[in-house]
Amino acid sequence: MKTVRLYPERIVLQDERHRDVRTLDVYEAGSRVNTDNLPEGWHRYAWRDNGGEGHNDTFENWVWVNHMNDYISREDVSALLDEQGGMYFEFADNDPAIQPIEMPESIYQR
Repeated sequence: MKTVRLYPERIVLQDERHRDVRTLDVYEAGSRVNTDNLPEGWHRYAWRDNGGEGHNDTFENWVWVNHMNDYISREDVSALLDEQGGMYFEFADNDPAIQPIEMPESIYQR
């Protein structure tokens, strides 16, 4: 089975006033991920580019327009994102204390 290596990032989800709500460790997928092919217990999220040099970008459950990247995480924050319709986010300055992971290459297959 072919695998791909995904690298960790730490992001901070923010409310509409850009106040920190939750810190989340994610892995950068580098492309769109097919949720049907993710191993059990993993969740996919998307980054929407809303312009403004990143200050108004949002982290959402799914993005069609202005999609920048997908991320996967063991943490399920979909209810929080649904409630907010997506949330602002920033990349944290500190590195996550987690190592890169190997995922089946099939996570990208449609």
